Amino acid sequence: MKRQLRAGARRLAEQLAPTVMASISDVPRLRAEVRQAQQRAATATKRTMALRHRVEKLERRRHAAAERQIRQLQDRVASLETELRLERQLNRHVAEVIDVVQEVLLPATSRDDDLLREALDRYRDSF
Repeated sequence: MKRQLRAGARRLAEQLAPTVMASISDVPRLRAEVRQAQQRAATATKRTMALRHRVEKLERRRHAAAERQIRQLQDRVASLETELRLERQLNRHVAEVIDVVQEVLLPATSRDDDLLREALDRYRDSF
């Protein structure tokens, strides 16, 4: 009897509100679709997290490589600055030697002995 009553109520509901009854019968299918969508979303979230992790790892590597390269370039600049300073000192010594040689090679009449002694003293003091 209960079944007959329910069947009659269902037919009445289908006649009075067919759209509602069709919607009610779609509920299990819609729930299954929602579960599938949730599973796809969870999978996509996992993939997104894995990709983010990869990107962060690559960024850390790139950052570390850039820092290494910067340190190497800073070391190279410091080395070149030291070489430049030594080169300037050498050029100064060469200029002083040229001054002394020039004074020595000049004829005695046009040579200034005091200037020669001063140049020789400067040259000796530089070492």
